[in-house]
Amino acid sequence: MLYAMQHRAQDGAAVAWDTNFESARSPSRLSVSSPIQQTAVGYAFTKILPSDSLQPVRAGDGWLCLDGRVVGNRTLVGGEEAAQLLENKLTPAELSLIQRDTDGAYSLCFCTRNQLLVTRDQLGLKSLFIGNRDGLVAVASERKALWAIGIRDAASFPPGGCLKASSDSSVVEFPSRQMPKAPSRRYEEVNAEELSQLLIESVQVHTAGLGPIAAGFSGGLDSTVLAKIAMDAGVDLLLVTVGVGRTLETGLAESAAQSIGLRIAAKQLSTDDVEECLDRVLWLIEEPNLMKVSVAMAMHWTAKAALENGRHVIMLGQGSDELFGGYKRFATILGERGPEGSVEAISESIRNAYELNYQRDEQAVSSLRVELRLPFATRKMVEFASAVPLRMKVRSPTDNLRKWILRDAAIKLGVPSAIALRPKKAIQHASGIEKAIREIARKHGLSTLDYLEDRFGALKNGHVAGHAE
Repeated sequence: MLYAMQHRAQDGAAVAWDTNFESARSPSRLSVSSPIQQTAVGYAFTKILPSDSLQPVRAGDGWLCLDGRVVGNRTLVGGEEAAQLLENKLTPAELSLIQRDTDGAYSLCFCTRNQLLVTRDQLGLKSLFIGNRDGLVAVASERKALWAIGIRDAASFPPGGCLKASSDSSVVEFPSRQMPKAPSRRYEEVNAEELSQLLIESVQVHTAGLGPIAAGFSGGLDSTVLAKIAMDAGVDLLLVTVGVGRTLETGLAESAAQSIGLRIAAKQLSTDDVEECLDRVLWLIEEPNLMKVSVAMAMHWTAKAALENGRHVIMLGQGSDELFGGYKRFATILGERGPEGSVEAISESIRNAYELNYQRDEQAVSSLRVELRLPFATRKMVEFASAVPLRMKVRSPTDNLRKWILRDAAIKLGVPSAIALRPKKAIQHASGIEKAIREIARKHGLSTLDYLEDRFGALKNGHVAGHAE
């Protein structure tokens, strides 16, 4: 399984079970495979921050693997420090309390001699998949690791869910489909000032203790709000934008960066760059979906540009459109199904964002020495957004702006009104990457869907055949 994810193991890999621990410079150098008749955990390690160290780490009477970081003392922590925060909850009875008490972007696996416990943050910010075969239950950060051991039907592990597996049984406890909600409050108590303060606090948590970082930047509302807050807090921030050729959106991003006084690195891609990188991105995200591949390509190149400039942490505005009604379809649904229909569509988009967005983005950069940070995608932000009335998100079926409470907050935070009131444009369209993929498919005489499915099918079949030999 670790060998199938060796792109995540730039600095080593390790396996632990019972009282045993083995590490190596790469998965291929480990001399032990998963021990028969026992539970085990393994970790593919790439060092992002100076404090990062190889896992699994010892926690109580077992071994813990934590992919990601949890909030501790107003900063994000991982590894040994996270293990100390979570150790008392690593029991079947207490595992669900991690979801109640812990914010962050994480998936974790904990094993003792005969028991495996697994959970994932409530929003599903870190990718995690589960499958079983002939009584074997396995979880992994990528589907390809499960395919490698003969599990063909790998499913997304439910955010907020808990797996409790032993030699006798395995049970996945599914969470409520309701997202975290704030205590009941009057709508008139919800305002842009409170949102501004929540955003400031979230950016502080997501940037605390870091050196220079990057931010994916379109010059639109979400990325500019985060950039302005980080700049005002004294964060050493470089904005990054990518596109095929020099697009209109590249110029808008550079103009927006200049207006708030921040440096920007504009990465211009060619169609050849997109085609050359396509197999890599397809294999990383494991889905031949045009929208997902186009966005993932933009993420992958944003991460590469950040690395070229010495930045290993990238702040992104993902989550905002789901929380505050940013997608055009919410206005359309308001006209077709009324306010209740639009509110439910917004709630559903928050619940499903892990499958549509978060795990795609995380996997898109998993082969690079970078980490994504998402200040909008937190429990506190979800709780606040649940109390925001629809009229402060979407005003009418013809509303071309939407996200009104965030736009008001942006202006209060000092974002120029021309940016705060700029309409949304999806990254796959704005970057020109989706158009480039369509052109590549036409060059090969195929529809875009057939072209992507053919390329991904060849990659997957080769992988499965290689592990079957």
